[in-house]
Amino acid sequence: MLDLSRGRIDWAKIRYQHWARQVVILVRLELSGPAHRSPDGQEVRCPHLHLYREGYGDKWAFPVPAEAFRDLEDVWRSLEDFMRYCSISEPPAIRRGLFS
Repeated sequence: MLDLSRGRIDWAKIRYQHWARQVVILVRLELSGPAHRSPDGQEVRCPHLHLYREGYGDKWAFPVPAEAFRDLEDVWRSLEDFMRYCSISEPPAIRRGLFS
């Protein structure tokens, strides 16, 4: 399952999530927002990726790999890159106008 959301108060806060079994977040890309502190105490600033880790769920955050995401300022391109990163083979039909 793919989940796209924006902040209710801060419209610039954007989050993409890839779920398994409707309850397990496998990958989450946060393009803006506060820094995140992982279980090891390391703080990762936005943008960052949360990746599922056994026993921790999506609590771990990592810097976004530059080779996988071409332009994090462009929310449409980031969505395309996110779907490619998550190996979503049949992307849903999404109107690009929703991202401007």
